[in-house]
Amino acid sequence: MIFTLILLFIIPFITLPLSLVSGKSSYYFGIVFTISEAALMILLMANIYSIPAFTAGKFNLILTGVAVPFLFIILVVELMVYIFSLFYIPDDRRLAFFVGLTVSSIDSVLLSGNIILFLMFWESMTISGYLLIGYKKETKAYPPFVFISFGELSTIFLIIGFAAYYVSTGSLLLGGVLNNPYILLIIILGFTFKMGIVPLQMVEWLPIAHGNSPTSGSILFSAAMTTLALYGIVQFVVSSASSFALGLILMLVGAFSLVFGSIFALSSENSKMLPAYSTVENSGAMIILVGLLIVWKGMNDPTMMAFVLLGILVYATAHAWAKSSIFILSGISESHDMNSINTSGLSSYARFSAGISAISLMGLAPLGGGIGEWLLLESLFISSISANLIFAVVAIVTGSIAALGAGIAIPTFTKYFNFTSRKGNGSNDGFKIGIPISISGTIILGITVLAPAFIYMYSYFIGNIPLFATHTIFLSNLKGIIFPFLIFSPAKSGFFGFLSPPFDILFIGVTAIVVSFIARGKERKIPIWNGGIEQGEQLNSFAYANTLRIILKKVYFSKEEREGSRYHERTFDIFWILIIDLTRLYSRFSSRFGRFVMNGNINRYVQYIIIALFVVLIMVVV
Repeated sequence: MIFTLILLFIIPFITLPLSLVSGKSSYYFGIVFTISEAALMILLMANIYSIPAFTAGKFNLILTGVAVPFLFIILVVELMVYIFSLFYIPDDRRLAFFVGLTVSSIDSVLLSGNIILFLMFWESMTISGYLLIGYKKETKAYPPFVFISFGELSTIFLIIGFAAYYVSTGSLLLGGVLNNPYILLIIILGFTFKMGIVPLQMVEWLPIAHGNSPTSGSILFSAAMTTLALYGIVQFVVSSASSFALGLILMLVGAFSLVFGSIFALSSENSKMLPAYSTVENSGAMIILVGLLIVWKGMNDPTMMAFVLLGILVYATAHAWAKSSIFILSGISESHDMNSINTSGLSSYARFSAGISAISLMGLAPLGGGIGEWLLLESLFISSISANLIFAVVAIVTGSIAALGAGIAIPTFTKYFNFTSRKGNGSNDGFKIGIPISISGTIILGITVLAPAFIYMYSYFIGNIPLFATHTIFLSNLKGIIFPFLIFSPAKSGFFGFLSPPFDILFIGVTAIVVSFIARGKERKIPIWNGGIEQGEQLNSFAYANTLRIILKKVYFSKEEREGSRYHERTFDIFWILIIDLTRLYSRFSSRFGRFVMNGNINRYVQYIIIALFVVLIMVVV
């Protein structure tokens, strides 16, 4: 048993030499090890099995606490990647190598027991991601460099934060008690660079990098890497002292990330950048939950802490798995223009699976995304009746913004599903993703059917973490629904529940059948509303979101332009305009400062050195 962690650490790396021989062999091996390790994670969460830590000098491996459920979530994502890769470009050995290297780095971060190993594999993940984006010679240099630039920015913040963590705790091991909220903020900033939240989404680096990656890379970036960044934040939050102000800041930052991510996702015309913007939205939702966890931890309420952490795990599970499935759907065509995608060859069940994934990302019941959305909003509702007025007000504001963003996600993925799963005349590209999308959709559906089991497993596991020390299982038999088919929340004014997902499926299914039978033969056609632009025989992707562009002109910075006798809406990106203006301002400032200070005048240099020396001496003395 003592070498179990060594095996878990080594096994993912076996795909690397296998990929040099055959891409398919590495993918088949990846499928076997991800299924096996995911099953092991379930045993660990059920407390049926335990794995001791492994230490050899500074080489510390450990798999306890929140790392276990996060590794389980990511292993299922990796399983989908390996299955999809068998049908995508199975014979490309270089792509297989880069996929294996990225997967191995991600898994190694979760097994790292000290900050040195953590940082080393975090950097390895960034470099392998850069190689994965730019593995094709025809790929433009811009997207890979955008990815690695922000990846290195993340690493810089983590180096500074980890160094301060070592000074503060006196230990390299993860899990040390960090009492300085400023150090925790620096570490959190390092992780949020991987999630693209406000203000980092202003430069759209995440959609640019993820949208230009091969599909297997897009899945790993949007579903696995963002989940890993969330793990890093939760890991340090759980072991650190609470900061009320930091929790409130994260709630507000998460809310604005959620709403802006959803707005730009709806208007996107690219089948890979749309779900990438959606990742910004979902990352914002999870950051809100982290903020709530910090605040409730400061209030010393273990039941609410457990409920919020349950929300983080369920939301992360639903997002990662559904986003993997959606990116598989985007791999149906090399053309990412949603108006030109043809899905001939996609089976009826594959289309159903794609619909299941889209509905989950809409945050609708009874799918996993709906449960996660309910846990998020219910946590905010409970917080809004807190005795702390500031916390209550921030919870109300955050909840209002989050609800708006969640509402926009519904038309976003209605549009996405409509334009990426409709039949047309052309090639049978649907065959290459039919099996992967069917398997991924079945996994998403499994979250719904087995929702009580997931809630029980996560609740039970959270109760075994010493910080929480509460074995509240958030399942009940209230409202006439038998245990364990009602998910409930510990509301201060009583219990409020979320109806059983299996019950919802039965109710919705029967209702749909009855309505379909009654309405049969009574179809009627109406003129097409083309979103305020020129009429066409079909509603195109741009027209679908044009109403929102018109309403949010100040956000999209759009204006009407004329070409001859035709008018159309041109949308500018206000965030890029802001960045460009700031860059020009900084450039002018640097030029003037350089001419004034660094002008070759020896007297100016001496003055500069003397002033700098005095400033340093004052800082040291103080």
